[in-house]
Amino acid sequence: MIRFFRQIRLSMLNAGKTTRYFKYAIGEIILVVIGILIAFQVNSWNDARKNQAKKIALLKALQVEFSLNLTQLDSVIFYDAKVMNSTSRLLHLDPMDRMIDNTDSIRALVQNTGWLWTFDAQNGALRSGISSGDIHLIKNDSLINLLFGWPDVVADAKENEDRQIELGLNSDSVINRFVRSADFYGVISTEPGLSKFSSDYRALLNDPLFEDYIVQRNSHTFDAIIELKIVKNQNEIILTLIQDELNKMKQ
Repeated sequence: MIRFFRQIRLSMLNAGKTTRYFKYAIGEIILVVIGILIAFQVNSWNDARKNQAKKIALLKALQVEFSLNLTQLDSVIFYDAKVMNSTSRLLHLDPMDRMIDNTDSIRALVQNTGWLWTFDAQNGALRSGISSGDIHLIKNDSLINLLFGWPDVVADAKENEDRQIELGLNSDSVINRFVRSADFYGVISTEPGLSKFSSDYRALLNDPLFEDYIVQRNSHTFDAIIELKIVKNQNEIILTLIQDELNKMKQ
């Protein structure tokens, strides 16, 4: 094709048709420019289509991830609420209360103080989006700010959970003085069987160190629930904004 155009130009010059040659040359340049512009436009369209596909894939992956996080948060908050309820009841329980003679009931309350459910956020899609740079395909500033701030919010809640774990580990030496392990874990598993020795729950409730433990457990759990609810609120806002972005792309 290039050889064909060259031959036309040479024939015009040889025939002395200089004016027509220049007109033809200008037309050829315009055609070349138009061709380049069309090529750029096609490449731009292809890049936009690929970026759109990447953005949709990232948003859907984040949607799945934060939906799992929300489910996990609900579970952790549920079990923390059980800890709050059990520690509160134990704190207000009179050591002479007849309920203490009901081994199953008091054992369940004491065992519930030991729940240590933690929130382990799923961040695979978020980390991948940040490391690949695909996160910047999302143009919603509110969503971007929340996504980049997400690890810090989770880290704040983690501090309370770490205190809970440390407190729970330290409580073993207090509880094991009066309660047999088979009784303590028998609430969630029948595998160990009943202990051959008696647990003394009345003495446990009269122990000042146990009172210290459940006071601290109640206080730390209260703080943990507050932090987890902040995390949950941000999680819910992120999910709403992700859905908004997906809805816009369908229009």
